Amino acid sequence: MKSRKLGLALGGGGLLGVAHIAVLEVLEENGIRPAIVTGTSAGGLVAALYAAGISPCEMREMALKLRKEDLFAWNFTPGTFLFLLIQTLWDLVRLFQLLPRGLLRGAKIARYVHKATGKKNIARLPAPLGLVATDLVTGSRVVFTNRPPAEPVSGSVFLKDAPLGLAVRASAAIPGVFDPVPYRGFLLADGGLVEMVPAPLARLLGARVVVAVSLGLRKPAPEPESILQVILRSINIMTVRGTRHDLACADLVINPAVASAGLGDFECIPQLLEGGRSAALQALPDLKKLLKQ
Repeated sequence: MKSRKLGLALGGGGLLGVAHIAVLEVLEENGIRPAIVTGTSAGGLVAALYAAGISPCEMREMALKLRKEDLFAWNFTPGTFLFLLIQTLWDLVRLFQLLPRGLLRGAKIARYVHKATGKKNIARLPAPLGLVATDLVTGSRVVFTNRPPAEPVSGSVFLKDAPLGLAVRASAAIPGVFDPVPYRGFLLADGGLVEMVPAPLARLLGARVVVAVSLGLRKPAPEPESILQVILRSINIMTVRGTRHDLACADLVINPAVASAGLGDFECIPQLLEGGRSAALQALPDLKKLLKQ
């Protein structure tokens, strides 16, 4: 089935990206192995681990053992808060200039991927991979890939030689939440700003059949109660229209019935895995038909 050049596009969605692991599990249990994997944000993390040779079963075990400390580190220290408080007494404008560019540092995400994959470089991965990030300066789509297209693509830049951990960190750098990643003259942030579900990228990299996994919520999310939830919900709303365009490039869309889960809701991981598995099993007959046509 791999000979049909199946491309699997894993969309962004924060912690909901855990559902991608279960989708990959179901595919492999049924003898289906994607020839090309693309990912954005959380989907980029799962895609990177898979392309580096980590099995879905191993990823499930890793997900169930995840703790907040493994991925998240605050950009603020007690000294930072004290300094900012002093600044407010005399210069409010200066205060905002001193604020960090994200609430959380993304370095732990890069270190997590480095450790899990043996510090692999994206250029040396055996499986074709594409991870989407966004340049905050130009608005361009920046793609980390070991299989760049032969011809230039308008509005896109392809980077072939980069540490896998850095590429995942850049793809998952949610604006306002994680600090952006300076790299080779770019200032990189979450790929969802330009391509939330990278089905178009999978097609561009040579996939003949494209299956997209979209993590958009099927029902209204709860009212945001914190600055972090407001930022995440706002980005989700802004990317809905673009996501429809992304999914139009796919031959099949898998929609895991995932409940709302914040970045820190690690207790929801078992349910997210189950949601991904259920959706993949439901889509399996249609996928097999596509691959046999």
